[in-house]
Amino acid sequence: MSQFSLKTELPAGITGISNLFLDYYMPKANGEYVKVYLYLLRALSLPSKDLSVTALADALDHTEGDILRALKYWEKQQLLRLEYSSPKELQGIWLLKIPAPDDVTEPLNQSPAAPVQPAERIQPKEKKKSYSHEELALFADQAECRQLLFVCEQYLNRPLSSPEIETFLYFYDQLHFSPDLIEYLVEYCVCKGSSSIHYIEAVALAWAEAGISTVSAAKERTTTYTRGTFAIMKAFGINDRNPVEPELKYIEKWLTSYDFTLELILEACKRTMDRLHKPRFEYADGILQKWASQNVHHLEDVKALDSEHQKRGRPAKTAPAAKATGFTNFKQRDYDFDRLEEQLLKSQTAPASSRPSSDT
Repeated sequence: MSQFSLKTELPAGITGISNLFLDYYMPKANGEYVKVYLYLLRALSLPSKDLSVTALADALDHTEGDILRALKYWEKQQLLRLEYSSPKELQGIWLLKIPAPDDVTEPLNQSPAAPVQPAERIQPKEKKKSYSHEELALFADQAECRQLLFVCEQYLNRPLSSPEIETFLYFYDQLHFSPDLIEYLVEYCVCKGSSSIHYIEAVALAWAEAGISTVSAAKERTTTYTRGTFAIMKAFGINDRNPVEPELKYIEKWLTSYDFTLELILEACKRTMDRLHKPRFEYADGILQKWASQNVHHLEDVKALDSEHQKRGRPAKTAPAAKATGFTNFKQRDYDFDRLEEQLLKSQTAPASSRPSSDT
């Protein structure tokens, strides 16, 4: 791409950042967009510096598509004006005086007194937009979008359906994920054994809520998550396969939704195996839900609960025996609870014609 000039209505000579920008515009924006705007401010004091979309992309380690999206975002926020020599040839950028909120066409949701949370940079809970045929055609005209969808098809090993295409465009257009981040997202989910678009979207929303906007940040998060997943599978005695999608949902819930240490999650897995002698994710989830309701966060909290339970438990075996009665003389039966559970499950899944009649 050709070079462009950089002009401003702001005072030159210093790299000053307006409080209006810090209070009202920065909290709302994607972090990568903020980097582009700050770089342009710095470039004002370097008039001899050659500027182009390619140069900005190289300097900030972005794609040219990332730079163009950032420029268009700030133009929409009325912080700069783009000048073109042709419909696709950028020749100049005007950095404008930052408008106060009352002067902004679209009111900002942020208040300068409100605490700024990282997850507020992206609005993942916004209703997913349904794209018209015209909008889809505009995306199809962008080489970056075509390449992104092609790469996703390769990872998923199937042609993308219309809902899947709209979901990936939702990541790109509304969550403001870069193509590199979306590609890593799909690669990560497929490597974990899940190519479901619903699971991929769930992971994307979790990343957005966590304020993740770069591949490096996603890799840091997934490294921690992968270690936890491996440890949980090992605690269940599963070493010969990856977790399947229902298991992944439980693991994701335990590692991200609950304020639990990994040590505590592994203790729930251990207790499941001690009780059932088989890996049951739903049983372990029941244990963890109970602990969550009891405000348990660490293994020490569980030990305290166990100690309290023992104090309220049955008398010790050395206590005097109760007087024999007709009931105490009754011979207790030894039940195989695992076998009974298996029979119960079989009866629930058996065809109606094969079940015993309830009329007898």
